[in-house]
Amino acid sequence: MSTTETTGAQDWRAIACLAPGGERLLCVGGTSAQVRAAYTGAWGDVIRDEDRPTVRNISLQRWAGQAWAGTWEHQSFLPVPTTRTGKGTTGESAETVSAS
Repeated sequence: MSTTETTGAQDWRAIACLAPGGERLLCVGGTSAQVRAAYTGAWGDVIRDEDRPTVRNISLQRWAGQAWAGTWEHQSFLPVPTTRTGKGTTGESAETVSAS
């Protein structure tokens, strides 16, 4: 296994970045498509009402490295949901990457 290979189990995640600092894990998945489909549903459960106005962005990240030694690398920004249930979004996402 090379140093850039991973297990393939939970290689992607969505992280809500809060101002002035802090993060909340929204969801993890095996592909970026799985995380994109799941993060809005997790929004209402993970982000408290009082924290919603402080969410600066949502980072889609991919694990780089081996399962026991690696780092999460930012791939793109996801739209921040505008409702408690995560059904609505702010409209545009910044950049996109292809699903794995």
